[in-house]
Amino acid sequence: MNTKYNLRKIAAFACAAVTLVGVTAPDVLAQKLVKTEKISTNSNVYQPVYNPKDGFVYVSAAHEQGNTGKVYKIDAKTLRTVDSIATPESAPMGLGISVNTQTLYTTNSRTGIVTAINLATGEQTHITTGKEGQAPREIRVDESRDLVYVSSVRGGGLWVIDAKTNKFLKFYGNLGGAITGHYIDEANNIIYATAMRDNEVVVVDGATGNVLKKFAAHGERPTNVHYDAKNKRLYVANQTTENITVLDAETGKLIKAIPTGKGALGVNHDPQRDRIYVANRHGRTVTVIDGTSLEVIKTFEIGALPNTVAINHATGDVYITNKEAVRERGENAPEPVPAPNADSISLITQ
Repeated sequence: MNTKYNLRKIAAFACAAVTLVGVTAPDVLAQKLVKTEKISTNSNVYQPVYNPKDGFVYVSAAHEQGNTGKVYKIDAKTLRTVDSIATPESAPMGLGISVNTQTLYTTNSRTGIVTAINLATGEQTHITTGKEGQAPREIRVDESRDLVYVSSVRGGGLWVIDAKTNKFLKFYGNLGGAITGHYIDEANNIIYATAMRDNEVVVVDGATGNVLKKFAAHGERPTNVHYDAKNKRLYVANQTTENITVLDAETGKLIKAIPTGKGALGVNHDPQRDRIYVANRHGRTVTVIDGTSLEVIKTFEIGALPNTVAINHATGDVYITNKEAVRERGENAPEPVPAPNADSISLITQ
């Protein structure tokens, strides 16, 4: 028996095993940017949602001018457009879905309405609060209670809509300055909302609309927030400070501030694989963060302005909508740098 040879084999195997363990997180599990596909020229895409019932991705698109637009139905693997739903009375910006009722909800800040689209029949129902200055932005659905919550920036609050009847129920107002994003802790019926003007996170009782507490976002212009139920954490996207702040959801204590990119805007979390995704709109990148170590795994260059992130939680596939660069405000504002992948959707997979 060749003892030296066998010892060398054992040592080599041990080294290989150590190496494999060392690269499993994050290298082996690092995601790949598979493709980016154009949706439609000048479509002005905004937000994607994944529908686990039919396996398609839906993307809201508010045309550059007027109050018309479309919701595009996208093949989840090829990213090719297979159909579209015209919305002649509402240019869709924010987009949400009730999986229970198979209804899409779009927001239109220009006209101040929410449109419910029945995916089975195509019927569209337009919903308003009946008051000026409560224009909608982002949509979240509480599936356990069949309620739809819609943020209102100028109104500083949240719409509440019945997902079964598509009737406006009430408005939770006086929550904070410029309520942009929100996320629902369904188990405890609590809503976490970002008050962008106040640089705060507002904790709201879902049953009453009462403010339970407020705490600092630990970043400037917090725009969107995601609640991690397992770890009881909040992931807050801060545009001006260009980072994600990880907060204790109970106390608001800052756990870590993670630099991501210019204009950190969209944020989502895959709890099965413990990955955090951040769309850095003006940085033209998407950042992937390991949820355990809170370290950046990878940054993808997109070639457009990533806006919002949707996840297929069964497969871990990630979808990002990408906008066109627009001219900055001001008399001497520079011309926008062209974005070759504008009006598109990107796919990141394991």
